Amino acid sequence: MVWHLLTSDHVLKFVFETITDVSFLPGLVVLGRRGRHFECYVGLAQFITSFFYNLCDALDVSVFLPALQWHMLNNIFSITLGCFTLIYLMGNRNELRDHVLRYTVFSAVWVFQVKDEFWMEQSQYTVSVPVACAILLLFRMVTRTPPYSIAKIKWGALALLTSAFFFYLSMDDLTDRFRLLHGLSQISVGVALYYLWQSLPSDHYKKYDKVLPQY
Repeated sequence: MVWHLLTSDHVLKFVFETITDVSFLPGLVVLGRRGRHFECYVGLAQFITSFFYNLCDALDVSVFLPALQWHMLNNIFSITLGCFTLIYLMGNRNELRDHVLRYTVFSAVWVFQVKDEFWMEQSQYTVSVPVACAILLLFRMVTRTPPYSIAKIKWGALALLTSAFFFYLSMDDLTDRFRLLHGLSQISVGVALYYLWQSLPSDHYKKYDKVLPQY
């Protein structure tokens, strides 16, 4: 860990860029309470890697890994968590099918990110995974609309649109010198995930999965 003299700029960036990662925690609590352990693991990994990347970036330090390597890891877990959310929103009635989808997505994102050198701006492979998940979600909604809580979906969608707006503005470093817009984008994503992960009944699988035979 390498520290140096911190300035007011560092402190402001730390507040807006790093502290706002806390907004992801309520969504993780929802996942934990619903027993969605794999999603919770990926979400926790996303939170940790995002926190340390933002910490290193805000304070210009290295914490075990340099900021760039934390960013690479965070890309994997962030993209995977987004895909897991799309899989969840499919409302599949077979939990085994969702297990297969989740493990396939996690593996594909990891391998494709290595192939794309961990960036999305000129992605040739990684982008195919969330696109495929989005297509499957649209197919599911057309063929059999899942039993959504419309209010939760609306709030989640609104928060995602808000996040996209702030993220677009934050891409200009001159405009977002202290990463305030970046932080607002993160908060909006955290709010979106909190609502979206509650948009289906908590006992959805139990209603439709077959009871395993007892021996």
